[in-house]
Amino acid sequence: MNQRTHSWIAVRAIALLADEGKEKNLVKLLKPHARKATVGAWIPDQVDAKRGGAGSATDNHVLKMELYDGDDEERFITPKQELLKRIGTARRTASFLEEDESLDDSWWSTPYRGDVPKPGQHLPNRAMALTTMMKDLLLMGDPVVDRLVPGRIRFAQYMDLEMRTTAEAASMYFFMLSHFVADACMPCHCDGRKLAAYDEGLHKQLEGHWSKKVGTGFEKKKLLPPDLELTESEARADANRVLQQARDVDDKFGLEFRKPVPGLRPKQDVWLELINVCRASFAVASIIAPPELYPYVDPDARAPFDTVLGQGKEQLRDEVDKIVMHDAVLNTAIVWKHLWKKVSKLDA
Repeated sequence: MNQRTHSWIAVRAIALLADEGKEKNLVKLLKPHARKATVGAWIPDQVDAKRGGAGSATDNHVLKMELYDGDDEERFITPKQELLKRIGTARRTASFLEEDESLDDSWWSTPYRGDVPKPGQHLPNRAMALTTMMKDLLLMGDPVVDRLVPGRIRFAQYMDLEMRTTAEAASMYFFMLSHFVADACMPCHCDGRKLAAYDEGLHKQLEGHWSKKVGTGFEKKKLLPPDLELTESEARADANRVLQQARDVDDKFGLEFRKPVPGLRPKQDVWLELINVCRASFAVASIIAPPELYPYVDPDARAPFDTVLGQGKEQLRDEVDKIVMHDAVLNTAIVWKHLWKKVSKLDA
């Protein structure tokens, strides 16, 4: 996704949690800073954030699936029904894959492994690392954050206020996390074929297509707050407008969100959750660009957007739009909610 779409996904996830009405303190934390989602949710793709060069900590947030030819095949086979069970019925990707008949039993019984350019730097790892660190940072919050996290943190008395996590910083971390979660829902981020690379047509044009649908209202220059002082009531009204603006995009994709926002499956952490989301996204990529026409082993295979999702493929394109956007928002809300519950068992 590009900046516009990542901004919308993060803001829409706040609205989804607000509409659910359960994680009230989390919404209180994020909602006043909703406009700043356009900064935080885009940090991982900012050129400035990669000034470390080849070893940059913000680089590489993909998990590219490819054929596995090693000895441990069983580990890298995920049967269709098992994957559907893992990702759960709340995700639209599950119903899309359930109804699909283009990927046969042979495809689902073949081992695929996620490959990355640099060891350890891939979407599930990035999300898990940030989530784990955020648990600690939220417990070291300044008075504003501390009021939202129940319980008394005794060691906080020894920390200078400048050392403690501000509400603005905490929100920024949540928005950064949304970027990694959303990218796991992008089929091209999970497909190891050359055709899924950003500059090879499909990836870039698909993201441009989504961006056009989201609209210019989520451009950074429009979302960043004006440089003026707002009263408390004006600030609340402004935040409500931003969240409603995000809800209004739903109709463009045909989205409908159901309550409640589910939690992770038992004994499943954020890392494993996104491993399964990435595997499902790879399956979606393989439906868009069928491997019999665009082989995994052919480095010259390309799947132009107009060919695989253009005229005559409108139904598939609309369905892909719907499942990716729905699940990017839902998965972000799921991971945020899971994280919040880890630091806040009682949420007033």
